[in-house]
Amino acid sequence: MIVGSNVHIGNNSYFKTEGGFIIGDNTHISRNTVVYTVNHDYEGTALPYDSKLNYKPVIIGKNVWIGMNVSIVPGVTIGDGAIIGLGTVVNRDVEPFEIVGSGKAITLKKRDLAHYDSLENQKRYGGVDGKAYERHSDSSSYLANRDKVICFVLSTGRSGSKTITKILNQDRSCHALHEDIHQLIRISTQLSYDPKNVSLKNELDAIFAFKTWPSNEGQVLIHSDQRLWNLVSYLSENFPNAKFIHLKREATSCIRSMLYRDWYQPNEYPKYNNHDWAMYRLQGDKLGVFSTSEWNEMTPLEKCTWYYSYVNSNIEASLKAIPGERHMYIEVENLSESIKDVQRFLNLDLQELNVVASNTMKKEHGHKQINENDLNEEITKAINKFN
Repeated sequence: MIVGSNVHIGNNSYFKTEGGFIIGDNTHISRNTVVYTVNHDYEGTALPYDSKLNYKPVIIGKNVWIGMNVSIVPGVTIGDGAIIGLGTVVNRDVEPFEIVGSGKAITLKKRDLAHYDSLENQKRYGGVDGKAYERHSDSSSYLANRDKVICFVLSTGRSGSKTITKILNQDRSCHALHEDIHQLIRISTQLSYDPKNVSLKNELDAIFAFKTWPSNEGQVLIHSDQRLWNLVSYLSENFPNAKFIHLKREATSCIRSMLYRDWYQPNEYPKYNNHDWAMYRLQGDKLGVFSTSEWNEMTPLEKCTWYYSYVNSNIEASLKAIPGERHMYIEVENLSESIKDVQRFLNLDLQELNVVASNTMKKEHGHKQINENDLNEEITKAINKFN
């Protein structure tokens, strides 16, 4: 869930946000509002529906006013400046500046656009009970800070993406976040299947337009997230001073770690129905790399190996398209020796930072008895197959 500045939400509202929910600046939501971003699958494996959820994000723009007892169905976008009347069931997209009421969300009329633009240009927004809102200096968005230096750490996962944030956060001039934008789990994978999807690009735009910039003045903001691998072009364009670190782990140890975490197992997260990390695990057949029958015949080890090769290759290709001074490469095994290089790359003062591993294999996975030599041999065969 991404919430902009000066957002007001009334009592007893209920938001089911797993599918992605964004609220723009200066939006007022009255009491008893219900927002759903997921649907049950009634054509699944059980009646009346099974445990699978279909995810559809809801995006509410800026300067929107939503009355009491409004229900918003999955997949709806409400444009800037719209007004939703009391009791409306919003079951379609609402255009910017549109005023809709109950029934089939019919258009009542349009806002006075000249009046709206005048107030928008003057930055005159209503706070509590419509009283004049004074913007605080610490509530600006990513979009407002797009020219600042920001660093994105790219990786496959299981390759030190959390460790590097733990290390860099020892430096007070850094603000490092690990997998902080939950929607990217879905957006990244869906964009890999459909790179020209306009609604997904619009959702990314909305995230960075309304998400609050979390670092203090003088701090370098760092995002480390395995779901950034296919967003280099978008991020470099929207953040012109962004820097990128390709964090790569040795193939055998990385793939082995994926296997220990049950990546690409049929029931990858048995304790959680339709866990996002498993639901949006990259599928080679949906990318057109394999046929569905070929993909289904592959073992989890082969899928992990293919994923490792595919993602790292795409990261390398994407970084070649931007100037060399904006990106660097680090091997996880040499992270201790590379920290000072990272500090220089980010123009930080050189200082000693402790290197401590994070997100290591959980105890619940420790019971697995796998012959390491046999496993390494199988991984080597798979690496040779997919490289």
